[in-house]
Amino acid sequence: VEDFEADDVIATLVKQLPEGAVASIVSTDKDLMQLVSERVELVDHVKSRRFGPAEVEERFGVPPDKILDVRSLVGDPSDNIPGVKGIGEKGAAKLITEWGTLEELLDHAEEIKGKKAREGLISQRKEAELSKELSTLVQDVELSADWDSLEWPGRDVPKLRAFYERMGFTRLIASLSEDSLEAEDSAETVSPDEPVEVEVVTDLQILSEKLEGLKKSEPIALHLLCSDGSAVDSEGVGLGVAMSDTSALYVPISGQGLEAARPGVPPEELIAVLGQFWGENCKKPLGWLSSETKKIQEILSGLGLVLSPPSHDLGIAGFLLDPSGSQELSTLAMNVLGRKIESWEDVAGRGAKALAASALPVERAAAWVSEQVTAALALMNPMQERLEKDGLLELYRDLELPLTSVLARMEEAGVRVDEERLSVLGIEYRTKLEAIEAEIYKLAGEKFLISSPKQLQVILFEKLGLPAIKKTKTGYSTSEAVLEQLRDQHELPGLVLDYRKLAKLMSTYIDALPKLVSERTGRIHPRFHQLGAATGRLSASNPNVQNIPIRGDEGARIREAFVPSEGRVMLSADYSQVELRILAHYAQDETLIKAFKEGDDIHRLTAAEVWGVKPEKVTAEERARAKAVNFGIIYGSSAFGLANQLGIATAEAQETIDAYFDRYQGVRNFIDETISSSKEKGYTSTFLGRRRYLPDLRSRNRTLRQAAERVAVNSVIQGTAADLIKKAMIGISNSLKDRDLSETMILQVHDELVFEVDQGALESLGKLVVNEMENALTFRVPLVVDLGEGANWREAH
Repeated sequence: VEDFEADDVIATLVKQLPEGAVASIVSTDKDLMQLVSERVELVDHVKSRRFGPAEVEERFGVPPDKILDVRSLVGDPSDNIPGVKGIGEKGAAKLITEWGTLEELLDHAEEIKGKKAREGLISQRKEAELSKELSTLVQDVELSADWDSLEWPGRDVPKLRAFYERMGFTRLIASLSEDSLEAEDSAETVSPDEPVEVEVVTDLQILSEKLEGLKKSEPIALHLLCSDGSAVDSEGVGLGVAMSDTSALYVPISGQGLEAARPGVPPEELIAVLGQFWGENCKKPLGWLSSETKKIQEILSGLGLVLSPPSHDLGIAGFLLDPSGSQELSTLAMNVLGRKIESWEDVAGRGAKALAASALPVERAAAWVSEQVTAALALMNPMQERLEKDGLLELYRDLELPLTSVLARMEEAGVRVDEERLSVLGIEYRTKLEAIEAEIYKLAGEKFLISSPKQLQVILFEKLGLPAIKKTKTGYSTSEAVLEQLRDQHELPGLVLDYRKLAKLMSTYIDALPKLVSERTGRIHPRFHQLGAATGRLSASNPNVQNIPIRGDEGARIREAFVPSEGRVMLSADYSQVELRILAHYAQDETLIKAFKEGDDIHRLTAAEVWGVKPEKVTAEERARAKAVNFGIIYGSSAFGLANQLGIATAEAQETIDAYFDRYQGVRNFIDETISSSKEKGYTSTFLGRRRYLPDLRSRNRTLRQAAERVAVNSVIQGTAADLIKKAMIGISNSLKDRDLSETMILQVHDELVFEVDQGALESLGKLVVNEMENALTFRVPLVVDLGEGANWREAH
């Protein structure tokens, strides 16, 4: 319904619920829990949980009719609902339980015992009232349909069949037989109620015999329950092995290290047994699978057992089949098998009070791990069939699965950080922050909380009278994009941007990196994630090395703190203009192909082509503009976006884009064909066949449709670049292993790989890396890799 959110429509439908009827709201939105009653439940389809009044009260500490008051106090940053600072979910529930309503609480705010809550309620009364207003669902939306018209008329089998075939839903296609309901009932699924048989094994001779018996039915499904921590600071708590898709054994692992001592099999003795089946001396190591293969490889490697690459990884398979869906094993089991298993949160709880893995009783841990490992085994064949049907099996088998071993070794190796250097930078950056802060206060004419959007709004738009560019639910936006537009009109917005950038560097890196140094290794161990980025690019956490700025002196200097071990140097290998080269390959544009083959300056060439001048006459400013246009085309920049970036009129930016496409017809054709093909298929594909589904390509909403079109083009380019560097990483890793070299790949950031190298091996490793990276995939244009070396990451890059 135009001008109303879906939540309001749902709330109206609930209010109009016919007498005697019951309803299920399928959503993960907590705000909708205020609608729950004896006749209305909320179904969290991601976690397979149902919430009635009792479950809501257990979750939030108040009944459904008080959820709105609690949410008004807590707020929700994702929806720009401010709430009252300093009052959390539990505190809010306690206050509302005591006073009944938000209004009653605010009227008696001075009587609240807790100082922080009392002061917050008094000073932020307006914010609390606004939060309730913003959180209140509209229940009188004028609807064009009534309940009778919404009644399900039955399945439209021809339409379903066409849709299932287009999406590759093979099991659902099979269900559309003449007697379709019977076919669905007889589909090969594991009954959600069928119990899993669990055997707890502490006799390693029995474990060895059991594994020997599984040789004929490999690959073997494994699940390793671990304590929290980095690759080197985590330890195994228990190992699950599937005997079939309904039976498993569980081996508890004793612990003396990070967790309290616990009974079980000593880890070194367990590794000795597992080594008989997966060790380096095995003539043919057993195949194995899991939903978290990288983690298993890391933990067992730390104990001295290097596993071969996995035969299957259900999380990766699920991600390739549906990049936007959940890869949780519990979700996959429900979606593919119709089998309900518990998630980790179901067992351990959430947040600060969640149980550690080592604190679970052995019987409870055994039951949960056995559910996981038997479900993984049952998922193996159906998931592989889907991958094969969608043409993803080769990408899965030859790229993503081997990459788990490469990433496990990188995470285990970690990278050294110079804590003394970080301390020096910290002192310098704090001094700069104080100077910027003082200048901001001087320009504003008063002190205020710079990090508060609300207070900044008052200074910018009320006191200084700057134009408010974008309105939000809580006033006017003070986002980076808005401040960038305002910095030409007043000095203060630019200073706020500088302040934010420096403050983020301080909190994210300067202050955070020393805390991530492992006591065991003296290094940090970033985690690299294969799942999550729909383009296929790797992401990182603890810390997010992908986000360390390259441009700007302050950001780049953070890289000075990333250093090699004593006596070694850092080597950086970076693809040169890889996305533009991939664009040239797909566009088959002769001008671009010729330029890359002859090693021309592509930005200078573009400037010459677009503005009709000789390459040697192109100015530095014109080259910079051309560079922005080249990359803007990849990312689908509009004339408005390009105009903002270059500081020119929108009409001039549009003329530049038009001139670009006039000179590079192949690029125009590639973009048009990609959008057309993606609309027809419902997804885009990379060079190696990775898919990204884009339902908004057929949206009636013009804004959503155009955004999806830009994503379609960008996904082909970025996704292919992601496939390329992953392929190179596997090739380099295999070459290092084949030559028994000690050199280590330690970081992957965008199009760059970073190594820790002995000085004497620098030249030979550089040649090896360049060869593998430049020949990982074959395009119509050559790939070029730039090498750099140094005493720290910044010098090398």
